[in-house]
Amino acid sequence: MKSALIAIVAALATSLIVLQLTNQAQEANQPENAAPITLSFTEELQQDSWLRGINRDGSSRPGPADDEKPLVDASNSMCFLTKVEIQGMDGAEDTASCEISIDEFTNWWQVHAIQGDGTDASVACNARCLVWE
Repeated sequence: MKSALIAIVAALATSLIVLQLTNQAQEANQPENAAPITLSFTEELQQDSWLRGINRDGSSRPGPADDEKPLVDASNSMCFLTKVEIQGMDGAEDTASCEISIDEFTNWWQVHAIQGDGTDASVACNARCLVWE
């Protein structure tokens, strides 16, 4: 009988503690306690991240090469490619690409135009970002 009474009291105390913690968690998650989040988009860069595979005189300008342009701080944003233009792909050995990555030093998003080794193809890339504040 004594152990049954102790078990009931322990269960009651545990239930009250869980109820109290649950109420505190629900109050903390109420929308009126949180500041509204503002979403905005950045514009595309005025100048694309680009690499030209052919010089003005028509001679080849082979890679490897990487042109990068900074976008925005990565701590409150997400970026995506909006432009990928590749010209002059002559064969399977030609490689050109666009990518977005975070610079480890600045923590900013960057858009990259990349030419592979020996590639004389031209590549142009651009991006926009979704920013929340």
